[in-house]
Amino acid sequence: MTELTLVWVALPFLFAFATYLMPALTRPSLVGMAALTVAYAVYQGGLPGTTAAPLELQLLDHFGVTLRIDANAAAMLLAHGLITLGVALYLDRRFVGSRFLAMQLLIVHGSANAVVISADLISVYVALEVLSIGVFLLLTYGRRAESQPTAGDHRDRQLWVGLRYLFMSNVAMLFYLMGAILVYVRTGSLAMSSLAMAAPTALALIAVGLLAKGAVFVAGLWLPLTYITADPVIAAVLSGFTTKAGAMALVHCSEASPALAQGLSYLSAGSAVFGILLALMASTPQRLLAWSSVSQMGFVIAAPQWAGLYGLAHGLAKPLLFVGTAITSRWRWPMLILGAASLAGVPGSLGYAAKALTLSALDPWHEWLLVGVTIGTTCVAVRVLRSSPSQISGNIPSSWQDQAALALWGGGLLWGWLPAAYDVDNLLKALLSLGAGIPLGWFWERIPWQRRSVNEGLEAVVGGLSVVLVLVWVLLAGWNYGTLP
Repeated sequence: MTELTLVWVALPFLFAFATYLMPALTRPSLVGMAALTVAYAVYQGGLPGTTAAPLELQLLDHFGVTLRIDANAAAMLLAHGLITLGVALYLDRRFVGSRFLAMQLLIVHGSANAVVISADLISVYVALEVLSIGVFLLLTYGRRAESQPTAGDHRDRQLWVGLRYLFMSNVAMLFYLMGAILVYVRTGSLAMSSLAMAAPTALALIAVGLLAKGAVFVAGLWLPLTYITADPVIAAVLSGFTTKAGAMALVHCSEASPALAQGLSYLSAGSAVFGILLALMASTPQRLLAWSSVSQMGFVIAAPQWAGLYGLAHGLAKPLLFVGTAITSRWRWPMLILGAASLAGVPGSLGYAAKALTLSALDPWHEWLLVGVTIGTTCVAVRVLRSSPSQISGNIPSSWQDQAALALWGGGLLWGWLPAAYDVDNLLKALLSLGAGIPLGWFWERIPWQRRSVNEGLEAVVGGLSVVLVLVWVLLAGWNYGTLP
């Protein structure tokens, strides 16, 4: 199994480089790699309700470089495979640059896989940096039909937003790298287990880098403009799994550091409330979904033991919603209904099971705060259902790809029967959220209050990172020592 895992980790990068020599194999390689990831994730216990023994591979003994595939990682790997497989079907010969996009998707897919299975700080850093470059290329290249070339001003906007994302990512990962160096200087190891002995300064630097990559709390100010500028299919990739890579790495770090685990609950609550308040003030479906993703990242990191399951549920729901808001075919409504139902936590969906199990693992104050946020999430889902198709990037051509994506992503969301999630308390919370959120979403547009937008410029994004760094530093220092170091 060790050899198979190492081959599977390296294969997407080998495919990506090999396809430059054999371009005809690009899309088959992408489809085959995504299918292989799905099979590997299922074998490792990635299906909801299944279990498998964690697999740990130590690559460099002295430095602590290790790979670990547990239940959380396997669930996210399943999301990576299903989302990549669905998106690959949209990249056919009708679109300019589909081979280039497929190559980048191979790199993004492999990098995201590496992030969620890495159990050491330096492997996470390298994988996140490679992921950032791949995402930047996806954002700036875009996807356009040969008969409908992209307007020049929109291409300029895509390039600026891509550079903005890359700048934010470089600043965040610089913080992360400084924190990793401080951990190594103090402990002599790069393993995540060494975070238990790390100083608050090192923990804060690492945390702020991963918070930014995972779009958690104020560090996620970069996300909405990035999502709404990207093509809907690329936004499906971003919302499906690339953003969650940073959140999953943060969850893994919190499992090794009691101080970081304690602070994670407050960051989770802050992100959930911050994101849903701005989502409720948004006026377009894409901005609604984008700010909702910031809120949902708070749910992903709320209960580390269920982070993978929640990431899988959210990762399958958001691509359905982003693609569904951009098409006009008869498959639009099944996509939107399935995605919205899972996002709102309707019993019977995977989103309900993930939400119920996550909430049941929290402290009472945290649990009921997130129940209140779920009412806002239901309101957002209803508003998306009532929205008109997007005309910003041009509608996606309707074809068999819509049906295939609906089968892959929507079918995954119907895997919702986890007996532990269906007790009376969880069902009552779900009914409370739906009963309050659905009428609120239906009549939201009639509420007479002024919608306001938040500053999402580059200065605000970098300033948000600085503010989060100070807040996390104070939080971790106070928890460890009672005073700043």
